[in-house]
Amino acid sequence: MSVSDIDSQHGVMIHYQGKGIFIFGEAGVGKSSLALELIHHGASLIADDVVDFALQHDHLMAHCPKILFGLLHTRELGLMDIRQICGHQHWQPHTIADFAIELKQYSDSPATLTSHCSSKYILGKKLDVLTLSLNNPASLKTRIDSWLAMQKVHACDLQKMQSWQRQKMAF
Repeated sequence: MSVSDIDSQHGVMIHYQGKGIFIFGEAGVGKSSLALELIHHGASLIADDVVDFALQHDHLMAHCPKILFGLLHTRELGLMDIRQICGHQHWQPHTIADFAIELKQYSDSPATLTSHCSSKYILGKKLDVLTLSLNNPASLKTRIDSWLAMQKVHACDLQKMQSWQRQKMAF
């Protein structure tokens, strides 16, 4: 893999419930803290702070830069080695990128009857993005778990899911 084949992005990559999820947002919004929460609920850390993306066999693969293997940093706890703190099963060096989550302090999305998702393109590959507001009383984990369950029901087809939602609300 040459350097030109890599797109490095600021964020955190995890593997959770069988899916590779790229978490991004402004500095200090809580990306690493969310990853730590999900790791304690079965996720594996891929990379914290810098995620290297590359195309392999038509898949968008997320890799951890070697210098960051197993490391996670939160503002409250500092730097930790997830392999030592949570166990080796909670870290892996790469995964396929399936979805992205954007963390925002406040939501600027209008209330709708369908899922409000956008897209993020990395190396020409589209990732559906779920934008989550920190200013919502439901936990981030609960909302992520619900969204992933919705993806399973609708075979990871955002348009199919939104069509179903509109159909159910047509009265």
